[in-house]
Amino acid sequence: MTLGLVASLCSTVAGAGPAFPLRVAASGRYLEDQRGEPFFVNGDTAWSLTHNLTYEQAVRYLRNRRAKGINAVVVSVPDAYGPDGRASDGPDRQGNRPFLDDDISRPNEPYWQHVDRVLAESEALGFLVLLWPSYLGCCDDGYVGLLLRNGAAKASAYGRFIGARYAARKNLVWIHGGDRDPGAASEVVAAVKAGISQADPSSLQATHWSPETDPYAPFGEQFTSLYGTYTYGPVGALVSRHYQKLPVKPVLLLETHYENDWASKPVAELRKYPYRAALAGAAGHFFGNKPLWFCGDGWEVALESEGSRAMKHVGQLFRSRPWQRLVPDASDPLVTAGRGDPATDDGVQAARADDGSFAMAFVPDRRTIRVKLGQIAGAKVRAWWFDISSGSAVVAGNFLPSANPEFTPPGNGGFVLVLDDASRGYPRPGEAPVAESAVGGR
Repeated sequence: MTLGLVASLCSTVAGAGPAFPLRVAASGRYLEDQRGEPFFVNGDTAWSLTHNLTYEQAVRYLRNRRAKGINAVVVSVPDAYGPDGRASDGPDRQGNRPFLDDDISRPNEPYWQHVDRVLAESEALGFLVLLWPSYLGCCDDGYVGLLLRNGAAKASAYGRFIGARYAARKNLVWIHGGDRDPGAASEVVAAVKAGISQADPSSLQATHWSPETDPYAPFGEQFTSLYGTYTYGPVGALVSRHYQKLPVKPVLLLETHYENDWASKPVAELRKYPYRAALAGAAGHFFGNKPLWFCGDGWEVALESEGSRAMKHVGQLFRSRPWQRLVPDASDPLVTAGRGDPATDDGVQAARADDGSFAMAFVPDRRTIRVKLGQIAGAKVRAWWFDISSGSAVVAGNFLPSANPEFTPPGNGGFVLVLDDASRGYPRPGEAPVAESAVGGR
C-alpha cells in the first residue's frame, strides 16, 4: 500500500464514526462495525455515569473522553454507589430510584428517562457502552440481595423490560455479573440475561465475575459473546490464556488496577497495561480512575488525570497500523534476547502481523533486546520507538531483513518498538489511522 493511498484512506475513516451495532469479526478475534471496520476498544470506566451525574455533566464527561480518543465506556444501570464512593443504594442525582418499592418488575419511569438521554448521547458521540443491567457487587455493594429477594420470574421480566427499552440503542454490549461470581444468584442472573435475549436476540453479551475467574464459569461458553479478562495479576498472562481458549472469541481487558485504587500503583505502571493486553491478543482494554469510576467528588479534576491523558496514545498507536492482523509472538520469537518472561509484567510483550507487514514489541524499561527482522516481509525494515508516556515516535533505523540488530529504548518509562515493512508506507506510529477494512484482518 502506498503512502498516498494510506493517507486517503485515513482521511475517509477519520471523518466517520462507527456504524453500530458492532459484531464479532469472522476470525472471532475482534469486533467490527457494520461496514466491516475493526473497532479497537480504547475504553474508560464510568460505572456511575447515569446515577451520580446530571445529563449536562454526563455529556461533558463523554465529550472529554471522546477528545482523548476514548471510544468505549463501562456503565452500571442501575447503580448503587453514592458520590462519596460508598455503596449507599441511594437515589440518583435527580432523586429518583430505579424501581418502585424495590420491585424490579416495577421500573420507576423518571429514573429510566434520565438513562435514556445519556445512552442516546453516547451513541450519537460514537461510544460503545458496556452496560451492566444487574451489577452484583463484590462486598454487599451491588444488587445481588435485591435480585435474590425478587426471584427469577421478576428478574426475567426486568430483563425483558431493559432489553426492549434499549433494543434501539445499537451501541450496547450487555455485561452480566460485576465483581462477583454468581453463586446463589446464578438463577436470577441467568433470568436477566434470558429476558434481554428474548427482547433483543442479536445483542452481544458477556460476563465480569470475580478477578481471575474463567469467563465461562459457571454457565459455559454459550453464555458469553466475548472473553472478559479481569485481573490484578500479570495482565499479559491472563489475556494470553483467554486468547488461546476455544472456541475463539474476542478478548477484552475489562478491568485491572485503577489509578488511585487500593493498590496505589504508579501511573507509570498503569499506562503499560493496555499495550501488554493488546500485544497478548486483546481486542481492547478499559482504563479506570478513582474517583471518576463512581463519578463522585472530584470527578471533574480527574478528567485530566495523568493516567487518562496517556490513554489517548493507546488508541493512536494501534489505529495507525492494521492492528487486527496482530498475532501474539509465541513460537519462533521475534525478540530473541532480552525478552525476559512475557508471562509476567516485567517481560517484553510482542506481536506481529499475520502477513509480515509489521510487528510491535512493548519494552517496559531501558533494556537491550535483540530482534530477528526476518519475521518482517519486504526488502527493507523501518524501525521506530513509540513513547507511551508522550505519544511521540522517533526512527530507530532502517535495516535489511537479514539483520538481527540490538535495540535499546531511548528512555525508561515504557516504549513500543514498531517494525514496518518499509514498502507499506505506514505513517509515523501514532499518526493518522489506517483504513483497516481495506487491508483485511486476522
